[in-house]
Amino acid sequence: MLKNRATAVLAVVFAAACAAISQQKAQAPRVADNLEFHNLKVLPPNLSHDQLIATMRFFARSLGVKCNHCHVVNPAGSKEEFDFPADAKPEKNAARTMIRMANQINGDFISRLNRQAETVTCFTCHRGHTIPDSTPPPETPAPRT
Repeated sequence: MLKNRATAVLAVVFAAACAAISQQKAQAPRVADNLEFHNLKVLPPNLSHDQLIATMRFFARSLGVKCNHCHVVNPAGSKEEFDFPADAKPEKNAARTMIRMANQINGDFISRLNRQAETVTCFTCHRGHTIPDSTPPPETPAPRT
């Protein structure tokens, strides 16, 4: 009888755990709300938390920078390391301008080339540097025939 009771308890716990995991998987990703993200001027306001973090990481990798390149660092002892909504750094507004430029290039020009798989991103020009290299590569000699 004790064995049956233990089996029944284990089955209930297992079923509850499976239900909790299924419910967690079914939940939509966290969506930015007024309490979480402020001052999104170019990015969509309904961006999920995971999408925003992935986007910011892509920007950082594309320019070879860290968060403090665009975001103001809070004083030591603050609740958060960065004041993400602050617009104090000019790099943040430059980034917004560049995002608008890339969106316009993709929408107005790349789309006309009928190349849906190709898009212009930060990495297209920056290649891991804050200032894109404007020097063309050296000329390669023509092959001898």
